[in-house]
Amino acid sequence: MSPVSPQDPWVQVAEVVRLIRRGEAQTRPELADATRLGRNVITQRIQAAQDLGLVQPSGEQRSRGGRAAEVWEFVGDKGRILTAMVGTAGFRVALTDLDHRVLEDRHVAWELTGDPLETCERIAAEMDAVLALHHLGSPAWGIGIGLSTPVNYVTGRSVRPVTAGPPGLDWSAGMDVRGWFTRRMQAPVWVEALPNIAALGAAAAPDAPADLVFVRMDRGVGSGIVSDGRLHRGADWIAGEITHILVHPDSDRICLCGRVGCLDAFASRWALEAEAHRALDQGRSPFLARRPAPVALEDVVAGAEAGDPTCAELVLRAAEAMGRALAGIVTWFNPRRVVIGGNTLADSALFQGTVSRTLNAQTLAASVDRLQLEHGTPDRAEDVIGASAMVTEMLLSPEYLAEWAPGGFPIDVEVLMAQKHDFLA
Repeated sequence: MSPVSPQDPWVQVAEVVRLIRRGEAQTRPELADATRLGRNVITQRIQAAQDLGLVQPSGEQRSRGGRAAEVWEFVGDKGRILTAMVGTAGFRVALTDLDHRVLEDRHVAWELTGDPLETCERIAAEMDAVLALHHLGSPAWGIGIGLSTPVNYVTGRSVRPVTAGPPGLDWSAGMDVRGWFTRRMQAPVWVEALPNIAALGAAAAPDAPADLVFVRMDRGVGSGIVSDGRLHRGADWIAGEITHILVHPDSDRICLCGRVGCLDAFASRWALEAEAHRALDQGRSPFLARRPAPVALEDVVAGAEAGDPTCAELVLRAAEAMGRALAGIVTWFNPRRVVIGGNTLADSALFQGTVSRTLNAQTLAASVDRLQLEHGTPDRAEDVIGASAMVTEMLLSPEYLAEWAPGGFPIDVEVLMAQKHDFLA
């Protein structure tokens, strides 16, 4: 997107909205001080933001020693954001407002081994159903989509995965996911890799530090990196591939990448389930022998919690591998917070405790003294919040708001499609 002038009135409106939304300045005097704009100009910009429905008087007043000034607040209920997370065993569609409050959240089982366009159409149909349920007669303000494959954020196209998955699981390299959903849903669309989405969700927390890592555990293990408040994607869109960090060079466990000893070979769902089936075949786990086939990751975690030695060993080895991988990341990147979430293993107290002990043993004290090691929400709320935050931040950015605000609504699909490689970036 082309840069815009700070003197553009709509750019100034965007800055006023940002300051009010984040609570950095909420009265006319505070906004004038923060923006260096005159009082009359501030009054005009607040009025423009109010006409768009983005701000309103809070009903409170605040004084800095003189006459009390009216306090303004952001109106998160003004717009609706659709999100879709496409995983390995189905997808999730949610509807939020501009404050990332979840209004609808649906999980849909779906076999991701067919035509990707069929999957796109099924997701779009679910989005239509959500909009109809909430009686929205107009399109959503924007759509955020998370894929289980690397994504070129600038073009909104999928990127070839680092390693191969099961047949049909991965999106076709170069598929124009953004363009397809923009045309189908008649709304601006942004697409991102799931671990990055989760990292944005963690970064949206009120107490989030500027530097954090989110480790998202699913079929594989991925991570998203937020540095100085901004998502770090890397030169080839594959930053955060923690899954292929070597944690046991002398191991005989083969990773999907073809090497041995990768984190993925110890802590991923596929690896743990493969080891569990091997233990079951060898008669080494009475707990797993009582579970209905096929044995899943959830069974392994339940067995570990029930005291089954084989299941406990699998969980402990996964946690030790995760701690080793994180030790290198924490030493090199020095994040203030690391969040681990995504599946049942990440929620396990045994796993969490062992990761913490291993990380502390493998890292210099200076790197972990102030480190916050936290665990994601069981319902993967970070995914939905992250996708909503990604879209909302773009919609309210100075460059984007300056384009849509004169029309009063952030929708002009013909313009979006004509400029999609630049206008949506």
